[in-house]
Amino acid sequence: MLWNDKGEFVKLKKINKIQSLFNNNITVMKAFELREIGFSSRNIKEMVAAGMLERIKHGYYLLSEKAHEISDILIAVKLIPQGVVCLFTAIEYYELSTVNPSFVCIALPRSVNVPTLPQSGYIKIYRMADKHFKLGISETELNGAKLRIYDIEKVVCDCFKYDKEIEKSIALEVLKNYISKGNCNIQKLLEYAKIMGKKKVMLPYVEAML
Repeated sequence: MLWNDKGEFVKLKKINKIQSLFNNNITVMKAFELREIGFSSRNIKEMVAAGMLERIKHGYYLLSEKAHEISDILIAVKLIPQGVVCLFTAIEYYELSTVNPSFVCIALPRSVNVPTLPQSGYIKIYRMADKHFKLGISETELNGAKLRIYDIEKVVCDCFKYDKEIEKSIALEVLKNYISKGNCNIQKLLEYAKIMGKKKVMLPYVEAML
């Protein structure tokens, strides 16, 4: 048994069990998921008090010893499974700019309520009209976990769509780097731009860079 500074204990068997779960590409677990596999609310509190679990927000936990290995992106997508990685975070993922965001950008449709977020404030929510939210969603893997992120053409178009959030110089840098990749899909890019009402804005820049 492991004792914490309050004289409480956590059974090593349960510690080993939860460690094996988090080692299996699980980043964050909900309280009810822990209870379903045999951890009582008291067990969870004991493990938090002992420094084994870290509480991200009410009802969400990660293994403390794994906290430094888990990116903010993976935590964000676990907390907001219906969201999609977008804007600055997606720009960084596709290496379209040198911008280094201090928060994770997650898109949600306007029809969905924003969940309670961690108080640390490293997640920023962007509300999108349903037809724009659904456009260009793709799935990939990051450190063994599934990640919903917009495809690269949608990310470029978003830079022009959300011009109040992204400076024009960054949007142009993103477009230039996208075109310079060589495997860009201009037809798809302009189709997206048309749907998002930004084709007239983007087309002159695209033609000038080709």
